[in-house]
Amino acid sequence: MRPLVSWLLRLIGPALLLVFIATSDLRLLWDIIRSAELAPIIWSLALFPPFIIIKSWRWIQIMRGMQLDLDLPTACALYTVGLFYGTVTPGQAGDLLKAVYLRERGLPTAPALLSVVLDRLCDLIIMAALGAIGVFALGRLLPSRELQQAIVIVTGTGLGLMTVLLAARKPRSWLLTTLLPRLAPRLRTHLDRWNEQMHSLTLTTGLIGIVGGATLISASFTFLRIWLLFLALDLSAVPLLVVVGATALISVLQVLPISIGGVGIRDVVLFAILSAYGYTQEQALTLSVLFLLINIEHLLIGFIVSFWFPLGRSGTISL
Repeated sequence: MRPLVSWLLRLIGPALLLVFIATSDLRLLWDIIRSAELAPIIWSLALFPPFIIIKSWRWIQIMRGMQLDLDLPTACALYTVGLFYGTVTPGQAGDLLKAVYLRERGLPTAPALLSVVLDRLCDLIIMAALGAIGVFALGRLLPSRELQQAIVIVTGTGLGLMTVLLAARKPRSWLLTTLLPRLAPRLRTHLDRWNEQMHSLTLTTGLIGIVGGATLISASFTFLRIWLLFLALDLSAVPLLVVVGATALISVLQVLPISIGGVGIRDVVLFAILSAYGYTQEQALTLSVLFLLINIEHLLIGFIVSFWFPLGRSGTISL
């Protein structure tokens, strides 16, 4: 019964997309697609390499904070494969397979998994903060400003609390040696071992600054790529700040297990925001298609790279 409910939840996004398609003028949609400027789209896709390099470098810095070592070329390859698995799984859960790749390369499981989770949290925290702009931009769809504020506060507090529990040594130790053993006594041995393996991670001012700076740079590349898609469709009436907020909000919502690859959820946000600036549903759908194009790029590149990094075989990339 539980797997059925899980799959039904994942169909919410695709169902929303079908509603948008059924109520749109498909001929107009096609005309908008054909009239899109090609150059900004190509530039958006071409920015993939620096996007993946800075994210992989940040991941390496997190691993070094736990005395784990991985070279940059291999980290880039594994990060790309993680994007592939994350794109094809609900809530981007497949991205966690990067920890399996690290384990196969001789790194301990618990710190490897923690490095992946912390890397994801870095993006979620900055996107949740900037996503507040998107929430307020969607104000006309929400019953009250109090609800908007509640969504922002709950999301930010939840991510902040999770980060502290995982990254700070004492809260993490309390979680693994006190709270979780009480909830799951049979896992006490495993939890104690994981706590010992994660003990090397200590948040220093230097590490926070490095990881925070890398997160801001990688987020800037994301916003630049999306802004280029807005330019391709001549959606110039939408302020850059709203573009940033909408992109961040979509990134956060895509983590929820109510869609696959953000399908449908992305369309709702884009339609709500674009309609506030006088744009049509068809233009919102076209922009969503261009968003999807970036996801397809991640999927295809990650899929190709995965042939060099199949699960069950360790290895690194030599330059």
